[in-house]
Amino acid sequence: MIGYRNDEFIWISPTITILDSLSLGTAILISVYFTRYLSPHKISRFLIQLLSIGIMLGAGIIATIVIFIIGPSSFFYSDNRTVTYLLVNLLFFITINIIVNGHLMFVETVKQNAKALHEEKVLKSQMELKLLSSKINPHFLFNSLNLVLSLLKKPDKAETALINLSELLRYQLDFSDVPTVSLLTELNAVDKYLSIQQMRFGERLSYSIDGYRDGQIPPLLIQPLVENCIKHNIDETDALHIDLKITQERKRIHINIIDSQAKLTPEMLDKGIGLTVTRKRVELLGGKFNISNGGIEISFKL
Repeated sequence: MIGYRNDEFIWISPTITILDSLSLGTAILISVYFTRYLSPHKISRFLIQLLSIGIMLGAGIIATIVIFIIGPSSFFYSDNRTVTYLLVNLLFFITINIIVNGHLMFVETVKQNAKALHEEKVLKSQMELKLLSSKINPHFLFNSLNLVLSLLKKPDKAETALINLSELLRYQLDFSDVPTVSLLTELNAVDKYLSIQQMRFGERLSYSIDGYRDGQIPPLLIQPLVENCIKHNIDETDALHIDLKITQERKRIHINIIDSQAKLTPEMLDKGIGLTVTRKRVELLGGKFNISNGGIEISFKL
């Protein structure tokens, strides 16, 4: 280290500069380690900075003692140049330490705020999904009970319908609180629902379920859509056919639902509970919901 005084160059021993800078540099690394460790915890930023300054002061004192032991003459025969250098170097490293630690604490604060915001969004999505699912359940139960009532004059069909309904209710109770179920399980439940409806409407209603049956999807997702097909079309035709096809392409599951009337348009989305709720569930879970050619296509990543 070179100083300048009264038009003369003032030389500081390389041993002193190396020992002092190495000691203070090591102290900065230790201070950074403690700052990173303590920042995520609920500890005052002032106390963390105070600790880091204490580490720097301690390192400076230790370096001064070592330098004094190695070369005490530099403290008595150099017009206090060594002492001045050590103080200036200490202040320089403390300033760097404060800036570095301040930046680390700022970054940690930003990360914590982002994490809290993400957790809040996830919790909000979970609560909204729970609310949306609760809207589907009474709607499903109401329509199914009306169906069973219409079959009471036919005991055999009524018994079969009640068995299927009880299995559907069991499915609803067992899986309504889980995020996903196997596609096969969901399709089996849809098949039971459609078989009940087919008992009610006889030859006026037919359906087919074909295609890919692996993977996971949200529970109680398809049934409201096929229910919507029946509700809005069965009274307008003598023969309604519902076609449910599942395909897998480019690591996505595609679920296509279309009925023989094919009257569905995007403008109908906000007019019925089933379509609106299902679209919101699909979008909240990262899927895509589209209406085209009079039918519905839903897709999820595998």
